[in-house]
Amino acid sequence: MANILVIEDEGILAKNICDALRFMGHEASSARTGEEGLEAAEADSPDLILLDYRLPSMDGLEVLHELRERGVPAATVMMTAHGNIETAVAAMKSGAEDFVTKPLDLKELELLVGRVLERQRHRGELRYFRDRERTAGGCDQIIGESEAIEKLKRLIGRLVSTPALGTKDPPSILVTGETGTGKDLVARAIHYAGPRKDEPFVHVNCTALPDHLVEAELFGHVKGAFTDARNDKRGLLECAEGGTVFLDEVGHMPPALQAKLLQSLEHRTIRPVGGTKDRKINVLFIAATNRDLDQAIETDDFRSDLYHRLRTLSIHLAPLREREGDALLLAHHFVERFAARFGVPELHISLNARKAIENYDWPGNVRELAHVLESAVLMTDGTSITTEHLNLQAEPPSGGESTVHISNAPSIKIDFGGDCPTLEEIEFQIIEAALEHCKHNLTRAARILGVSRDAIRYRIERFRKRKTGDDPG
Repeated sequence: MANILVIEDEGILAKNICDALRFMGHEASSARTGEEGLEAAEADSPDLILLDYRLPSMDGLEVLHELRERGVPAATVMMTAHGNIETAVAAMKSGAEDFVTKPLDLKELELLVGRVLERQRHRGELRYFRDRERTAGGCDQIIGESEAIEKLKRLIGRLVSTPALGTKDPPSILVTGETGTGKDLVARAIHYAGPRKDEPFVHVNCTALPDHLVEAELFGHVKGAFTDARNDKRGLLECAEGGTVFLDEVGHMPPALQAKLLQSLEHRTIRPVGGTKDRKINVLFIAATNRDLDQAIETDDFRSDLYHRLRTLSIHLAPLREREGDALLLAHHFVERFAARFGVPELHISLNARKAIENYDWPGNVRELAHVLESAVLMTDGTSITTEHLNLQAEPPSGGESTVHISNAPSIKIDFGGDCPTLEEIEFQIIEAALEHCKHNLTRAARILGVSRDAIRYRIERFRKRKTGDDPG
């Protein structure tokens, strides 16, 4: 049900239209002049205005212009008995939602009103989600008072205050850090605090797209490009036009697609799958990864030229364990947020729970902390969150001799007490165990470990050189 205002100087016609609208289930009122209509529109905040073109003292176009000047958000449909193309064009240019000629057909009016209100509803939903995204993506959502976070906020502030990010060829940004450190939050903060904040923010998870569809999803496709391509489809990069595309987990992008992405970055164009012409794009590229791209380049899993093109600007996020004091600050934030979401009375974190939060290493970083506190809020039956509600795994006991045991069985046992082995030493032992399991068949071992034959050779040679002192790196 909508609130509809009819601005019509013919009293009988205005009454008949209002009666028809009420029969449809809407609230309806009328005004006889443009001046009365303007007062009613400001006082009653209608969802829709049916506006006659010919009115005494002010015509419909003048009223429409004044409605926009006063910031009345209602959709407006122009009505006239003297319809022509020029009038319709003038009305639409002035902000009318639609145009209808008299005499009115009530069935046609019902369809028109329903169509206009549906468009209004969709626009309202879009505004709501955009506002929610903007609110959730600001710099104030990056919570912390540690030196690392203060430095990060200053860096974001410098980036968004320059006009560079709003140009047609903006510098690409690479955000690195462990899983759960908030790389997507940084990307959103840059977008919503920067010059592209009113344009789309498109989040692309490079690991979530199926390999056989990822190219079409990113770049779009033309009709007939493949079996299921029944129509042209815009890709995600084109949908981000004027805004930002966030390439999450770009380190896991298939190698074949990396060359096409590099082409788009270099020339600011895309070519849909099956297309023959390039299309210009104007987007800011922000990429993120938790993968060691230097190592991926060494094993030919990631293109070095794409890496250097993506990291024109580079931001590294510190893990939570290196952000002194931030874990407890975030914990209070999450407790407040989840308690409000689940309708739980006000909660506080007990002293022992606070100590546990501060002493825990948080290998999953902020994401793990959020999940732990969400569970704790749901599990507590009082007003206090205790260590039992946190259910944190105790740190393994220290002491004793460090051992790494790898057998042909699919298991690894590591004791980190004493002198801890290096990651490279453990990696070498895993490779040796895989080779022994495969009877030194390099191809099978590479398949089991999910790397190339060359990657295994490279790691073995590097380890042996470092053991003998031939490799200074």
